[in-house]
Amino acid sequence: MAGCNLRCLWCHNPEAIMKDLFDHTTREIFADELFEEICEDKLFYEQLNGGVTFSGGEPILQSGELTDVLNKCKENDIHVAVETAANYSFDLLKSILEYIDLLIVDCKAISNEVYQKCTGRSNEAFIENFKILCNEKRHIWVRIPIVWNVNISIQEIHRIGEFLQPFQLDKVELIPYHKMGIPKYKKYKIEYLLQDVTPPTIEQLETCRDILSQYGIIVSCE
Repeated sequence: MAGCNLRCLWCHNPEAIMKDLFDHTTREIFADELFEEICEDKLFYEQLNGGVTFSGGEPILQSGELTDVLNKCKENDIHVAVETAANYSFDLLKSILEYIDLLIVDCKAISNEVYQKCTGRSNEAFIENFKILCNEKRHIWVRIPIVWNVNISIQEIHRIGEFLQPFQLDKVELIPYHKMGIPKYKKYKIEYLLQDVTPPTIEQLETCRDILSQYGIIVSCE
């Protein structure tokens, strides 16, 4: 879903966050049409115990428009997951929480300085919302983007471990940085600020995994 209130340095979907590009990269669709498209794969969901995942951009920014679709999914026993950065007023999410089975939440950084440098926004709302969701015993799958020496360092992965340790989470996953989005920046003539940054090494990913394990957090890697 198009639109996002963050500007992550490593974003590989610039066409989904920059309004100047929406005329060329997005389409408008009514809730009924979207639900019809979702239902086309219902047999597939049932056979593989799957469901529908809403991503973006930041889908929660369109929570009002999503309500009807999510409600219909719930009524038809279609599992709903939402990928989110959880950085917005909690009221946006609260209005549709009852329809969501799984929240896939990005934990980009815990240090506000690092978070703000990488996204252009404070992480105060993220911290508050994450705690609320965990205290409400929601099903949460945490994804940690690993962009070495950009959002992640030894110190920062310790901070993430300390933050996540108290919470009961369904899954914690490391998402290694990649360069697959660069051609899009070139296509749309947008400056890409991480041109010289390389994907994390196996050793760096293992370091993150080992540090998080010190906090009792078992991680997987994409």
